Amino acid sequence: MFEISVADNKESITREYDEKSLRVGSMPFYYHIHLYMPCNQKCIMCMPDGSHSKAILPYENFVQFFEQIKPYAEHLTLIGGEPLMYPWINDVLNLISQYPVEVTINTNATILNERMCNKLLSLHTLNLKCSIDAATPEMYFKIRGQDQFHHVKKNLERFSLIAKGKPEMRQIFIFVVMKENLNEVLPFIDFVKPMTPYKIEFHPVRHVRDWVVENSTGWIFNGKEQSCEFFAEEYNSVMQQASEKCKVEGIDSEVLFL
Repeated sequence: MFEISVADNKESITREYDEKSLRVGSMPFYYHIHLYMPCNQKCIMCMPDGSHSKAILPYENFVQFFEQIKPYAEHLTLIGGEPLMYPWINDVLNLISQYPVEVTINTNATILNERMCNKLLSLHTLNLKCSIDAATPEMYFKIRGQDQFHHVKKNLERFSLIAKGKPEMRQIFIFVVMKENLNEVLPFIDFVKPMTPYKIEFHPVRHVRDWVVENSTGWIFNGKEQSCEFFAEEYNSVMQQASEKCKVEGIDSEVLFL
């Protein structure tokens, strides 16, 4: 049976896309896999009451799907919930690590212990996207609904140390911006700098303009106060400063202006 290489498949489907073909003969090369819906946090802009879905992808289904895509897959993104809580995450990483596939994992870093760090280092290439959203314990608790700032900081420092000198292991920090944490955007750059970030991504909070919610921290989140479009001039000013500060510090950044 003829098997096309990953590179040839990518070239073929990219050409078909550029030609706006109505039917394509190639396979996708970038896949998102939703492993696990549950999460161990109550982020104010996500699921503030903690009522996460309990849906879990059976491991057998993952293996079956991976077997189908591995001849073509160049990049996999593993998402949740909190994907590192997936009951078979070690098996998933063991399987993927046998192939030259780039992997992105979105995580809150609460389960990034030494054993997990070493397991992640077995991957060919890793983009570890760590969502923090704060530069202080008080703000972290407010936004993420858990008093885990120092625990997460220790985990992030551990991964940074273990991954040192391994450029294919990329630690990317995510900061979801809202009115409440706008003053921590610039301090956040100082907070993560010692961990040699591959990139910092600043995302304006989305789809919450009509929300009035709380996450058991005593803070009432009002979407019309917190959504960045309602203070766009101030938001854009801080984002400009953040972009410039990252350049000065030699840190790649992703900033969206409104």
